[in-house]
Amino acid sequence: MRLGRYQILGEIGRGAMGVVYRGWDPQLERPVAIKAIRADTVSGGTEEEIVARFLREAKLAARIVHPGVVTVYDAGEEQGQLYQVMELVEGESLAARLRRGDFPTQREALELAAQVAEALGAAHQAGVVHRDVKPANILIGRDGRVKVSDFGVAKAVGEATGLTRTGTTVGSPAYMSPEQVRGEHVDARSDLFSLGVILYEMLLRKRPFPAETLTTLVYQILNTDPFADPQAFGSLSPELVAFLKRCLAKDPAQRVPDATTFAAQARALAQKGEVESTLSTFPTMPLATVQTGRPEAPPVAEPKKRKAVLWLAVAAGVVLLGLLLLLGRRSSPPPATVLLADATPVPQEPLAAGTPQVPAVLPSPTPTVAPTATPLPTPTPLPVVPAVEPTGLPTPTPTPPPPVVKTYYGRHGAVFNVDPEDALVEIEGKAIGIADDWDGKGGGKVYVFPGPGTYYARLSLKGHRTVWVAIVISPNAKDENADVDWELEEL
Repeated sequence: MRLGRYQILGEIGRGAMGVVYRGWDPQLERPVAIKAIRADTVSGGTEEEIVARFLREAKLAARIVHPGVVTVYDAGEEQGQLYQVMELVEGESLAARLRRGDFPTQREALELAAQVAEALGAAHQAGVVHRDVKPANILIGRDGRVKVSDFGVAKAVGEATGLTRTGTTVGSPAYMSPEQVRGEHVDARSDLFSLGVILYEMLLRKRPFPAETLTTLVYQILNTDPFADPQAFGSLSPELVAFLKRCLAKDPAQRVPDATTFAAQARALAQKGEVESTLSTFPTMPLATVQTGRPEAPPVAEPKKRKAVLWLAVAAGVVLLGLLLLLGRRSSPPPATVLLADATPVPQEPLAAGTPQVPAVLPSPTPTVAPTATPLPTPTPLPVVPAVEPTGLPTPTPTPPPPVVKTYYGRHGAVFNVDPEDALVEIEGKAIGIADDWDGKGGGKVYVFPGPGTYYARLSLKGHRTVWVAIVISPNAKDENADVDWELEEL
């Protein structure tokens, strides 16, 4: 449960090139993220050459200093495991957002792309080309800020790694540039092509090269024009479509030339007010560099219509002032006279000698009929959603089975999108069936919990590593059902 001096606390996620763990640095007493890669899965030389290349790329990545780049703290090798220690970003990846259909608005998408471009620009100035820009490597913190991770990792483990996989699931290759697919030399413009693919996906909710096999994908990246159908871009302005075309140009010389230009043009498009009218659940990106209002226009001559309205207002003001002066000339009795003029005097009894004189107080009139108080209806109290876990409901109190690899959140239930689908699902020690029975689609049901609280689910299958996940049910959760999305590791 250690790599070097770093303690492994649990698994955050995994991909084609390795596993990312949540870790702890006991020397500096801080949480870290640890990416581990098995050296025997890396091609391109002997083990010594692979380790040397990995450490060299980690040193280059550590030189990138930018708030939009995940900081690299350390790197090493232990018993065939290459590992890179990085800043731990509390949040989730853009890939997770898009996978559940949580797409940004136009303005948010352009601002997100601008932030990523700025981070890539800092790396390019340091001489580092990312080579694997994809939603999984774009992290969104709880404050909405964007951070790009895994600089230099693609080059360290071999750029062709993503193209050697078989099957129908296409991951990183879907974001590769034409020159990268051909195995040619790549520069900063290759990263910007990949960022253009991501921006296209965020704006249109589909990939520009929607292939299901690797062979078809490669053909589309090299030959297909994703802008051939003009009807597909009805919601986008011509300027935004032209920008996307430059980003995805097959020839690098025709693309946006550098990351600084990319960020500036993306923000200029966002500033023009090309914003969707619908609300978005996507976390708002900080728009510190984007003006929220339009710039003030220079003073111009007033139109005649506006002048006419102004004169009418002045005339109305003069008439109103005259009426006020006329009313002011009428004599008005003092307030006391007005109040007491029609009042009937009440005879006062003589006061005894020595009794101090006090002003007479008029008695309240006695009503001839006693008023009947009409009771108001008792208001029905509105439900109050507490900011903390509510009490009084059946809340489980299990002993958490360490380590919990991930925590999911929902208001009422959970669905289990587990790979393999025949993995057994147990909740609080009770088997509820296989994951395919509870995936919420294709006949699968949604598991509904008895009330708010934290529940622990065990995912297991023969020949695979058993894991525990936590499911927090709270009325304050964003999603109706927690989406337990996990891939069991083969033993």
